[in-house]
Amino acid sequence: MITINSIIGNMYHDENLRKQYQDMSSQSLCESIRINRIEAQRVRMRKTSSKGTDIALIMTPGTKLRHGDVLLVANDKMVIMELEPENLAVIQVKDNIPEHDAVQVPVTIGHAIGNLHRPIKLEGRKIYFPIQTDSEIEMFKKIFGRLLDHLEITQAKMVFEPEEETDVHEH
Repeated sequence: MITINSIIGNMYHDENLRKQYQDMSSQSLCESIRINRIEAQRVRMRKTSSKGTDIALIMTPGTKLRHGDVLLVANDKMVIMELEPENLAVIQVKDNIPEHDAVQVPVTIGHAIGNLHRPIKLEGRKIYFPIQTDSEIEMFKKIFGRLLDHLEITQAKMVFEPEEETDVHEH
């Protein structure tokens, strides 16, 4: 068993690690550990990598694992953290909001998502947040009722990493 106590860096934020990953991957020397977003908050866990390596993670309290974190680099091995994709609702705010609704639309969206204690990810005019069932999409369409002229609500399955300041507990 290999014990890992710290994150080396993140291949999506460090060009050198990304190049090293590409080089080692071309030689089949990379392996990954897959976890879900809730597990990413744990500081102690034992996992088996994609190539069968037994790994114990014993991180400093407060450490949060991220998609693309590099956990180990050796001559014959690189271990990467991967988050599992999850079901998300995607609310795209259209650019047709009249002046008199300029406050009501964003406040209504924030209020509804906030009441459910969902973490969010913002990208331009899109708001992403996790859902448990497909039927929640229809529920949100009902909640937003008259605002649907200003919103497009869809579903996606992807890796979700919430905004740091919006990562709240979920119900």
